[in-house]
Amino acid sequence: MSILPHCFLAVLAMAIATSAHTRAEDKTPTREELASIQEATRELNRELETLQDLLAELDGEKERTVYRLADAVLTEVEGFQKSLTPESSRDRLYKAFDEQDRKLHELLKAVQGLGPEHRTLKRSAAKLEAADDQLHYALFAGDTSKDKSNQLLERQTRALQDAARDLDKTAGYSLGAVPGRVILAKDLHTLAEATEQVHKGLATGQDRAQLQKEFAAVNKVWERAIQGMKTLKAGEYMHLFRAAGRFDRLHERLYRLLGIEGERPQLIIRT
Repeated sequence: MSILPHCFLAVLAMAIATSAHTRAEDKTPTREELASIQEATRELNRELETLQDLLAELDGEKERTVYRLADAVLTEVEGFQKSLTPESSRDRLYKAFDEQDRKLHELLKAVQGLGPEHRTLKRSAAKLEAADDQLHYALFAGDTSKDKSNQLLERQTRALQDAARDLDKTAGYSLGAVPGRVILAKDLHTLAEATEQVHKGLATGQDRAQLQKEFAAVNKVWERAIQGMKTLKAGEYMHLFRAAGRFDRLHERLYRLLGIEGERPQLIIRT
């Protein structure tokens, strides 16, 4: 056999491998994934406009600076929203999201830098961050690469911690003075502490097996809290149940991301 066929086959094999790699990088989201990304982007847009409306009511140079930051982020989100077409590759969407996400976190940091009198504004910023985490999940959940999987785990673990803190705060306000609800309020506070341990474990480099053990403590107290919430009427504690519902959705995600086996304690709201 001549040298030419060998060279041709080698070049052909390299071309096929390169083409396959390119296709993997440029793979577009599925129809269902794209719909989820579009909905999450609309929600992010809504929360961002709410924050900007609140900023527009304020005087002061610092507040105006934050308003301009919000305007810059809004421009990025509008551009990202327009780029969400069936032809858009993951690589292109990732790059656009990363730039948008960087500017959004600069905005969040600026809001947190405002004075304690801006509690309503900071509450709105927390909802904006939650919407951003939801978009991140919608965008990256279909990517099984190690780098993106680790990034997804980190973001969702932090989001779970934020949701647990919010649930604890809501319970402290709505249940604090109600006779017979002290145990539930304590359980939800313990839940926040257990969730924080999972986030700390991830930050310190614990492996998956160790994280699963930490998460078992979250499961245990969440199951106990669910039993306690069964005695509440959803119509009388709607805000609390909404906060619990958000925690439950994030809990379900972490359950899958950590590869935990067995039945998950699940919140069921009866109206």
